[in-house]
Amino acid sequence: MKCKCGNEAFYYQRYSNKHLCKECFKKDIEKRVKKVLGRKIIKNNVKIGIGISGGKDSLVMAHILKKLFNHIPNSKLICFFVDEGIKDFRETAKFYVEDFCKKNKLKLKIIKFKDEIGYTLDEIVKNNYLKELNIGKPCSFCGVVRRYLLNKYALKEGCDYLAIGHNLDDFCQTILMNYIEGNIKNIIQFGKEIDDDKFVKRIKPLKLIPEDEVKIYANINKIEYQKESCPYSSISYRHKIKEIIKILEEEKPGIKFSILKGYEKLLKYIEFKEDIKKCKICNYPCSGEICKVCLWLKKLEQLNKINKN
Repeated sequence: MKCKCGNEAFYYQRYSNKHLCKECFKKDIEKRVKKVLGRKIIKNNVKIGIGISGGKDSLVMAHILKKLFNHIPNSKLICFFVDEGIKDFRETAKFYVEDFCKKNKLKLKIIKFKDEIGYTLDEIVKNNYLKELNIGKPCSFCGVVRRYLLNKYALKEGCDYLAIGHNLDDFCQTILMNYIEGNIKNIIQFGKEIDDDKFVKRIKPLKLIPEDEVKIYANINKIEYQKESCPYSSISYRHKIKEIIKILEEEKPGIKFSILKGYEKLLKYIEFKEDIKKCKICNYPCSGEICKVCLWLKKLEQLNKINKN
């Protein structure tokens, strides 16, 4: 089959009914990223922090952002890599991240759990602290602390935005999981932005890119990335939702875009105002008097004293 440009096609995009060559495929992906960001973000004098993990999504995101901002005056990009202290897994990820940033001449800041909270994630799990903190799974602890630290360092570096590598599949899975579980507050908060001077605005450049196309883009551009999953990842429920969406997409190509568009339309009809409080300890925005991370750190400090005695 031929691409629209006349060259030999290598990929059939079922939801658009288009056959694309490699160059047109790349342009299509980059065009959609540009659409998500818009002129409000792609402009002079902007600094973007990039949450980078070593996986395909974050490295593809960083690659495209570098390409888009390469010739924009006074724009700056800085990558943040959170090292949770997961033996072997994070060492491998760090290798890919450092190699990528060196090749692309991107500034890299490595943030370690051990330095920030006094423990690695491995130590938290090994010492059975999750039970003491009343947390079910390592991911629940890790996700909250990671977001906290990314925001902390994006603020320190004076970033205007913090880029997160969520692709279209990630969005659809989260949306459906919240619907099914009846998490109304999560449904609303997932699509709403916190307006606070202590919170760096999130941007999600890959929002309109399906996961399989992220992978294809990485391969075409010879982006080396970590393929192993985190050993603590608990994907059973999310994986089931992923399989359901996959079946729906096969039967009706474009269903992922429909899920996202329907959700975004719904948000326009919802008026939700939540008083943003400031944590009494760190002064970052939270829903209670003290944020989760500070509560956990206080508890960990108490546990450490008990163990020493």
